[in-house]
Amino acid sequence: MNLGLRTLLTILLPLAVILGGAGYLVVAFMQDAQATRTLVLQTHDRIETAKSLLSAVQDAETGQRGYVLTGEELYRQPYDSGVESAQRLADRLAQEVAGDPDQTQRMAAARTALRAKLDELARTIEVRRTQGFEAARAIVLTDSGKISMDAIRRTLGEMVAAESALLAARLQEAASYERRATAAAAAVGLLGGLALVLGAIMLVRNLLQLRKAEAAAGAEAGLLRATLDNTREGILAFDAGGGLSAWNERALALFGLPPELGRRGALSGAFGGALNTPAGLALFEPPAANAAANGGTSALTVGGRDLECFRSRMAAGGFIVSCADVTQRNRSEAMARQAQRMEAIGHLTGGIAHDFNNLLQVIRANLDLLRPTVGEDAQAMRRLNDAQFGAERGARLTRQLLAFARRQPLAPVAVDLGRLVGDMANLLRRTLGETIEVETVVAGGLWNTLVDPGQIESALLNLAVNARDAMPEGGKLTIELGNATLDDAYAAANHDVTPGQYVMMAVTDTGHGMPPEVAARAFEPFFSTKPEGRGTGLGLSMVYGFVKQSGGHAKIYSEPGQGTTVRIYLPRTRQAAEAIETPAVAAAVGGSESVLVVEDDAAVRKAAVELLESLGYRVSQAGDAEAALAILTGDAAVDLLFTDVVMPGSIGSRELARRAQALRPGLAVLFTSGYTENAIIHHGRLDPDVALLSKPYGRDELARKVRALLRARPQPAAAVPAADARPPSLHLLVVEDDMFVRLGTVGMLEALGHRIAEAANGAAALAALDGAPGLDAALVDLGLPDMRGEDLIAELRRRKPALGIIVATGQGPEALDGSPRPAVLFIGKPFSEPELREALARLGAPQPA
Repeated sequence: MNLGLRTLLTILLPLAVILGGAGYLVVAFMQDAQATRTLVLQTHDRIETAKSLLSAVQDAETGQRGYVLTGEELYRQPYDSGVESAQRLADRLAQEVAGDPDQTQRMAAARTALRAKLDELARTIEVRRTQGFEAARAIVLTDSGKISMDAIRRTLGEMVAAESALLAARLQEAASYERRATAAAAAVGLLGGLALVLGAIMLVRNLLQLRKAEAAAGAEAGLLRATLDNTREGILAFDAGGGLSAWNERALALFGLPPELGRRGALSGAFGGALNTPAGLALFEPPAANAAANGGTSALTVGGRDLECFRSRMAAGGFIVSCADVTQRNRSEAMARQAQRMEAIGHLTGGIAHDFNNLLQVIRANLDLLRPTVGEDAQAMRRLNDAQFGAERGARLTRQLLAFARRQPLAPVAVDLGRLVGDMANLLRRTLGETIEVETVVAGGLWNTLVDPGQIESALLNLAVNARDAMPEGGKLTIELGNATLDDAYAAANHDVTPGQYVMMAVTDTGHGMPPEVAARAFEPFFSTKPEGRGTGLGLSMVYGFVKQSGGHAKIYSEPGQGTTVRIYLPRTRQAAEAIETPAVAAAVGGSESVLVVEDDAAVRKAAVELLESLGYRVSQAGDAEAALAILTGDAAVDLLFTDVVMPGSIGSRELARRAQALRPGLAVLFTSGYTENAIIHHGRLDPDVALLSKPYGRDELARKVRALLRARPQPAAAVPAADARPPSLHLLVVEDDMFVRLGTVGMLEALGHRIAEAANGAAALAALDGAPGLDAALVDLGLPDMRGEDLIAELRRRKPALGIIVATGQGPEALDGSPRPAVLFIGKPFSEPELREALARLGAPQPA
């Protein structure tokens, strides 16, 4: 071997050994860096899984609350998906931390808290479904769910903190490997320069590999930064001395700091300066000064936003603070609590009104029955009138309670509010007085709305009276009508609103206004700022209940000294507006048909039976649906079924009516109820094929409703005369002392084809009967100048027992007392030709004994 070769070998062999060692180090460092990057990704996956698990539990809890409040199955979707996601993510997280004893221990604690929370959620959902709102609410009000949720947050926070600390350590380790790899590569380059061509190929190859590793590390770092910057939580990492070492852009946004501040690296004291509360300052103190602040949740308010922040320690001695914006959640919970409160008050008032209506029904019925017995006793009549007035005031009160509770029956039609308000303008001016100026502003192209005209008129009158009371020295009332579209943003801020098109009615006064705490309670029943005895506090609550029952929205805007505006939003309808006509009040007359009364309350049933009997009807009664069907399957005549809506037993009132009409085709059915959440009313609207008489009702209301249904019921085909047929001609005696009334009655009877004899007093009537033995019937007025009507009827019947008698009176059947009463028919004054024709048609029917 020559010297050159030996020298070359002497040089190249050490260089080769050094190059080999350096190359080995480069490869080893690169492999370590790659392994570290893999661990970084695994750590990142654990952090995201833990956060997703917490989010899934929160989604399940949100769905549970929505279902408890509304009872709607729609709100169970977030709950079901949240429970499924939580269980799946918990299994995944357990697998990911299986190799870490500390994390495995924390995961076991998290699983225990998760099972407790999911059990509490499932139990609440089941209780709400089976036992109702109040039972579910009792479970929610316990601390079990909150304790489990806090344990989940705390345990997952500790896991995230541990993984974050491990992530930071691994990132530092990766950077260290990269620096070592760079140093080794530089050594290889230096030695390669000495080795010339022999080391050039290896150096180039190693440099290319290094650049690829750096690019991959940079991409992974960018991915991690992008992930942190796009999370919903703001994340801040502090070193052991309390200095800020890392953060994401969400943290800057939550604390109201400009992004440029982070890019300039000037964030060390920025967060302490952004907060001025003890809780906020303690959250960012160094660990040495705040040893107890670990693993706890702090509530902060920064720039009008509510933040929920969690602080946890890092193994390296620093700590991490993660903050979430819970402003919307807090607002939603506050609105849900208010809605829950109003709903609870509505249930209470509705139940009270129902029971009160039954009591008032007994009182009103007995007052009506007592009136004919008072006679000429003025003091007794005055006391009776006072009692009647009190009962009517009680009935108005229950109607207002039912309006707030959204339990009143509505009869909505398509209404042009501009025309309705225009028709009411003069009434409002007379009601409010001369000191109040009334102005109406109606926008062009106003939409129609589907609403109960009587209720919207009552609501507007209530608002106007409230406005008048707020302007004791006079002022201006403005009624504004316009079209409005409530979008998703407005609905999100007012959770009881459905986005869509509405007709807006704003009532504005220039009165003294209301402070915020008063405006917040203005819609509550019995809440009033008026002096005692000046109001019931039910006016605005009635407006609120009617608007909500109509599918609308109500809002109050007011400031002290600046007046008040109440805005009502009613859903738009594309139907053409219907003409609103005031129906004529029919005469309150009785009849001789048969009525079956079905009522489970014995006192109410007794009062109804006596009222109907006082009107001349033949009445049978039943305490439940089964007893009523037993009567209907028998031979007893029944022309009308009068039934309470809320019935005991397995057969409801609607099913009773269906079976009854199947047994008795053509049977008229009249429902009565003091509470409208039942089988014949849906969404506050009376079913179109149903007749309802709301409790409490008076004798005249009952008489008109029963008479109208009996007139309207279909008649058997054989009873329908041909188009040109005329009723049989009768020979009638008309006994009436008032000449004009007598002439009018005779004219109607002659137009119907009957032969007439006339008498102006009792003596003339008896003479006419003796002179015309072929008389078929007599139409007798009770107020005759020479004898009592009862005496004349008795004498007519004595002389001719078969004579049909119709009593024309404005007092009703109670005007007669004694034996003639069961043998006569009644027609109320003033009467029309159709009513007179119907009374004559009933002359041949058997009368009650």
